[in-house]
Amino acid sequence: MDIGLRHLQCFLALAEEQHFTWAADRLGISQPTLSRHIQRLEAVLGRALVDRSTRHPRLTAEGQRLRADLQVLLPQLETALRPAEPPSSLRLGYAWGYPLQRGRRAQATLEERHLVLVQPVRRDDRTAGLREGCVDAALVWGAVRDPRLVTTEILREPNIAAVARTSTLAVRDRVTWRDLGRRCIIVNTVSGTLTAQDWPADATPEIGAETSNIEEYLHAVAARRGVGVLPVSVAAQHPDPDILYLPLTGAPPAVLTYAYPRTNPHPYAATFGRALREDRPAERSAFVRGRNRRASADA
Repeated sequence: MDIGLRHLQCFLALAEEQHFTWAADRLGISQPTLSRHIQRLEAVLGRALVDRSTRHPRLTAEGQRLRADLQVLLPQLETALRPAEPPSSLRLGYAWGYPLQRGRRAQATLEERHLVLVQPVRRDDRTAGLREGCVDAALVWGAVRDPRLVTTEILREPNIAAVARTSTLAVRDRVTWRDLGRRCIIVNTVSGTLTAQDWPADATPEIGAETSNIEEYLHAVAARRGVGVLPVSVAAQHPDPDILYLPLTGAPPAVLTYAYPRTNPHPYAATFGRALREDRPAERSAFVRGRNRRASADA
């Protein structure tokens, strides 16, 4: 049957307008073209659909039956044949620091394999905008406990101490977790994960300053308000002429968590999580290895 979707659309428009000129205008075609499409449809079906004996076309009984069927079926057919829309971009929230190598490799994987753009979005809160609906998924440091979210641990890496270059700790090659317990520490109260309670009871530090983002945090360290603790990859992204990063022994690891909503997630949220987990580079960055090599040479 040599009938196309356009023939059916032309007939339904004519049936609803009951005027060749009006139907042609509605379809954006000429009246002769509309007439040819109707005639072709009648020829293939072998029956008259339009009575042309009056000034305005009237539907025959067969035309009325076809109109009733097409009013139901044609919208469904048009929807089924509509080209698929490309999936929307994935808004990826982060707060303390974007895991550059791993995050960018996973981002490239999603964009190259699935043609889904990943848009990193910095949000200074505990879930990097996820609970507020500002992002579709998030990479955050520390564990996330929320039954509304699907969470996956992506990696663990060492923490590192951030001290002012004028601090008495700056002469050391490394510090211990208990060393910091005898100092004041800087705490990020908005998106940070460490508190004074993370130290042993007999070595609990005092709070030297409370901050709300990474910039305030580093300014407080440089001003000697206290000592900072950062994941090594975050420290590597924030060099500061007034801050020295020292290897930190005995400290708990920094945990990077990937999270997205359990209900109505982005179509590619889980796919991006798999791309993050498939990437397994060495967890100790070149930033730490370089410091360790320097410490060994000085010993």
